[in-house]
Amino acid sequence: MVNNQQQNTIFDTITTPLGDELNWRWEERLSALLSEFSWEKKERILAVLRELFTEEWDKKSIKKAPKTIKGELGELANLSKEQLIFTRPATNETPAIAVIWWPWGHGATYSMRIKLLATNYDDAALQQAQVSSFKKLLQRLTPG
Repeated sequence: MVNNQQQNTIFDTITTPLGDELNWRWEERLSALLSEFSWEKKERILAVLRELFTEEWDKKSIKKAPKTIKGELGELANLSKEQLIFTRPATNETPAIAVIWWPWGHGATYSMRIKLLATNYDDAALQQAQVSSFKKLLQRLTPG
């Protein structure tokens, strides 16, 4: 478990590259750092997130995510069109991290939440999840 100072240091590794034009606040309900911003910042922020995170999940690919990620994120893992989740596994220095990307219905505003994950996943879990999804697909295609 990380303390507040460690948590802030970890969050800084994400918020600093995103720039100081974003305002952040703590969202107690989801235990996440939250920022809301206008659509004009979308492309720049997405480019930074894609550099910082090893996995990007959308409505279709989240089905192939490791069970640990989906289990911990719960309802947040039920993505709709254009919603994304970025993740990276734990290292010796940091826990696994997720960023939840939510365009608002009207398209002019986006929200982004940074969440430290209590569970971890690794390359083996990613591969296992993908193999499991592939096996399910084959079972549906193969006459029984």
